[in-house]
Amino acid sequence: MEMIFLGDYIRQRRKDLGLTQRQLCEGICDTTTISRMERGEQTPRHSTVTALLERLGTSYDQYVLLSREEIEIAALQREITVASVQLQQGEEPERSRARAQVLEKLGELEEIAKSGGIEDTPVIRQYLLSVRAALRTLEGSISPEEEITALLEAIRITAPRFNPAKINSRPYYSLEEVRLISHLALAYSHMGDHKKAVGIYSQLHTYVTEHNHGLVKSGGGMPLVAHNYARELGIRGQYKDALAIAEEGRAACVKHSHYQFLPGLLHIMAECQHFLGNDKESKELYERAYRLYREFGNDRNRSILQKEAQKYHDMDFTS
Repeated sequence: MEMIFLGDYIRQRRKDLGLTQRQLCEGICDTTTISRMERGEQTPRHSTVTALLERLGTSYDQYVLLSREEIEIAALQREITVASVQLQQGEEPERSRARAQVLEKLGELEEIAKSGGIEDTPVIRQYLLSVRAALRTLEGSISPEEEITALLEAIRITAPRFNPAKINSRPYYSLEEVRLISHLALAYSHMGDHKKAVGIYSQLHTYVTEHNHGLVKSGGGMPLVAHNYARELGIRGQYKDALAIAEEGRAACVKHSHYQFLPGLLHIMAECQHFLGNDKESKELYERAYRLYREFGNDRNRSILQKEAQKYHDMDFTS
């Protein structure tokens, strides 16, 4: 592991990207904090450092800056993420168990954050707000309009001047901000405003393509954005464009060993190939996506795929 002084690294990386201290820290911390960090006089919370480094397009893996509370928070966030995926992809009774786990871990996280004085950290507040909104959406207890309001509130904690129509007017986003913006577009899709959803995804796709300068851990958000963007294009019947975007996402998954969205991308590609008249390729892609859904335990989408493959190709995966 190369030993690098964090303050020197942040200052040099910031200058290389042409960012001022104010631009880098907007919504995350104040300029005094950045200035003191660069001089080696202060080390803020790990969540703050993570968000700053992600805006700079780099990984925080080499920096050990965790307090005991932050270690516990990071572990709880991982557990919440895993349980949330199970809640979205599983079927009963797994979904009920996953929901209970999300609620339990979310309560633990809030207590630790409160007792450790971390709850007022912008990045932590943003995370808590976004998780609550996602959970209420999955439960069906809020409307898409209410979800959009909550997501915009969450995004604007760290990006106060965020405008969905001018995403690329800002030259930097953390990976969490990329996720939230993608979620916002999905909420517009659920509301039936597919034109606005595509507009946001198009801008976000341009951003992750042009600014994927270091977030190799997850492909800079490309698998997530490509999956949701291709899905939205498919809904609009733009199958050729959807296929091209899904292929970009598939390639990013393989390149960066980030496989969460791989089966969904193959599924989208299979449907697009069918509507483009390429049934041989479509059948092969359905088979590959089915095997991955099964291996990943994604029963909900596996069931959807089975029905599609039966309808389009008379394929039977139950035998």
